Amino acid sequence: MKSHLLGIDIGTSSVRAGIFSEDGSLCGIAARGYPIDTPSNDRAEQDPEIWWRATFEAVYESLSTARISGRDIAGISFSGQMHGGVMLDRDSEPVAPAIIWADSRSAGELGELYEVIGHEQIEKKLMNRLFTGTFAATLFWLRKHDPGTWKRIRHILTPKDYIRYRMCGLFNTEPSDASATLLFDVGLREWADDILGALGIPIEFMPFVVNSNQHISETEGIEELTGLPDGIPLIMGGADQPVAALGNGILDEGTMFIAIGTGGQIVTPIDEPKNTPDLSLNMFCHLPESLWYLMGATLSAGLSLRWFRDTFCPEEIFDGLSKEAAQTSPGADGLMFAPYLAGRRSPVHDPSATGTFAGIRLMHTRGHFVRAVMEGVVFELLELLKTMEKTGVKPSRIIASGGWTNSPVWMQIMADCLGLSLHVSSIREQACFGAALLAGIGTGIYDSYRSAASIVPDPQEIVAPEKNCEDLYRTLFEQYMNLYLHQD
Repeated sequence: MKSHLLGIDIGTSSVRAGIFSEDGSLCGIAARGYPIDTPSNDRAEQDPEIWWRATFEAVYESLSTARISGRDIAGISFSGQMHGGVMLDRDSEPVAPAIIWADSRSAGELGELYEVIGHEQIEKKLMNRLFTGTFAATLFWLRKHDPGTWKRIRHILTPKDYIRYRMCGLFNTEPSDASATLLFDVGLREWADDILGALGIPIEFMPFVVNSNQHISETEGIEELTGLPDGIPLIMGGADQPVAALGNGILDEGTMFIAIGTGGQIVTPIDEPKNTPDLSLNMFCHLPESLWYLMGATLSAGLSLRWFRDTFCPEEIFDGLSKEAAQTSPGADGLMFAPYLAGRRSPVHDPSATGTFAGIRLMHTRGHFVRAVMEGVVFELLELLKTMEKTGVKPSRIIASGGWTNSPVWMQIMADCLGLSLHVSSIREQACFGAALLAGIGTGIYDSYRSAASIVPDPQEIVAPEKNCEDLYRTLFEQYMNLYLHQD
């Protein structure tokens, strides 16, 4: 009997393939890394063929790790990095490297893009600020500056949709990924054909939209590469953040997850789409048809700590740095850090913002700098939470997920700054697990999103705030806000 589910997550730096049993137990996991190509400072590209090769290698290894056959897989679904993707020609071959979310070549076109689309349409339909790295901005740039590539385009796919296409040959997407292209009517959950028309993008380029839990096709012709025989159901999937939310069992407004990876995110479902103040947060479609989600995103969260380590102490492991930070007083004895190493996305969109250390004194040690980096990242996420609260969404429960949860001091800083307890996720592969749950919903193993979410194990660890730190961090947060306000 087919009793296993396969979730595939196409991330920015790696693909991960996870095999889970119907009760949610992780049976096998494998990953393959790949680079981001940066031919210039404003470009971020990846080779779609490398995505595909990494995927079939990871899937093959995950089956071996789980000690099962591909014939034991009941269904497959997908999670993937958002906003950008791959453009294909009439023969379904990439016309150029995939242009991903971190690409900023279109920064100079954003003002013109606002004029072409119009602020009213942006607020009414897109419900998000325009920003670089999205298909809206990238395609506008290509049409203007690279007409040779533009003329060859016939299909546009996000990363996870491209991988699914390689397994079955169909061009499809779903609302959670489509809404993050900024070419999609978020409220109606359909392509914004008038905005596409204004930008000169034929709607025929865009993949057909179906629901995230829809059984779209079956595997075909990939057994030799992946170990997956023909006929395994393929379920659409979703963008990585809402899929990770499902993997954490999050379907209710006010339940939030905070993730620190390369960037940082705060995500919560909402029952109806609404504009945030000045469109300062992202408003995208969630996986269930009746839900949307709010997201605040930072660009240099875990990246800030990695930058510090790689630049100043490349021989040191992160656990060692975390211990040094734990031995340093809260507030790092006056040393502060603004984590804008790659600019800002929300609540202020400012690609020109720069990182800052402030208050350096002779007394400060490496541990002070590490703690200041951790506190600066948390302050930026706190700013996002405060912005989210202005929309009327209050946190009822916060789940911490991602690699940063391996650092007790970083989680304590977060709990102290927020003044709220953190429930540490028991799931280590949230996006893969969420994709596997989608596969289970689409194949009828679970009869609803709720029943799928019900098998997510409860967090076993809670990090409570320390009351004696709340006043200190409240004052430090005000000082942190001034670091950006005083940038010229």
